[in-house]
Amino acid sequence: MSTTYGAPTGLDLSACSVTATGGTTSQTLADLGKAVGDNATAVATANTNASTANTTAQAAQSDATAAKNAVANLGNTYVPVSSVGAAGGVVQIETDGSVVIPSNSANNNAPYINFGYGSNVIGAGNSAIINYNGSSASAKDYLNWINPDGSKSFGRYLDGTVLTGRSSGSLNIGVAAQPVNTVYAQNATVVTSDATTKTIAGRLTDTAYADGQKLIAALATVKPTVYQLNTSIAEKGAANARYHVGYIAQDIEAAITAAGLDPSKFALWTKTAIFTVTQNEDKTFTQAQSVDASGKQQYIQMLRYEEIFPVILAGLTLQVSDLVSRVTVMENASKTTTGGAA
Repeated sequence: MSTTYGAPTGLDLSACSVTATGGTTSQTLADLGKAVGDNATAVATANTNASTANTTAQAAQSDATAAKNAVANLGNTYVPVSSVGAAGGVVQIETDGSVVIPSNSANNNAPYINFGYGSNVIGAGNSAIINYNGSSASAKDYLNWINPDGSKSFGRYLDGTVLTGRSSGSLNIGVAAQPVNTVYAQNATVVTSDATTKTIAGRLTDTAYADGQKLIAALATVKPTVYQLNTSIAEKGAANARYHVGYIAQDIEAAITAAGLDPSKFALWTKTAIFTVTQNEDKTFTQAQSVDASGKQQYIQMLRYEEIFPVILAGLTLQVSDLVSRVTVMENASKTTTGGAA
């Protein structure tokens, strides 16, 4: 047996019992060694878990800070679903690319778009512009404040070259009760006149066409009139309202009726019921029939001058043809008389 510093070595003491606390409970040195080893492992595991927990806590703190900032910025970065299509909310781009402005009680079921509002208005000389971009070209729709003629009113200018309806004859400009004022055009109106679009009822200069002869005779009795528009008199005064020349629709109606014809069958004369549209205080609109003092429906009559003039021209053509024939007869008779006297 070897010794170190006088003490024995190499002894197997694992079976010896000791007490770690000095109490009555004892354990072998082997169990004590195992317990110490287990404690060391537990301490190492605890240190690892503590380090992991610290990393997790730091990450949680970072996430909490980000969440706090996100909450603080909700007004700038987040749009709640409940605000889509709601009053004071936002519009939604649909799956087909369209945008729907809802009609609801907030806008009195009359949705509209504002270009400029309150203090943020369109300045004089400026425009509200809608831009249309196509694959090969673009066009703009301008709403200008101050027109080229100098008037301070909104005028609309289209950048494209065509204004038309989606199908032939589907677009009207103005209505009978609310006609547009003046149409300024660089060229004359071009009207569809192709033979394939018409079914001929008769020729005005054909004396065998009875209704045509009656129509010519009827319009020949109507006297052209010089008049002032009542709207111009109300706006400018009788002294400044300009004079116009034309026919009175009621005179045309009476003449055609007197000739035994139905004026409603001829498009040169129209008679349309009048309706008034009133904006209410809640910004809704009400449409109602316009009636006279006795409660009867009021109408407005209008004329298509481009259809009246061919009738007048046909009458003149027949008169000239008749005069030519009569003069020819007279000339022939004169030649015969002169020849006989010679």
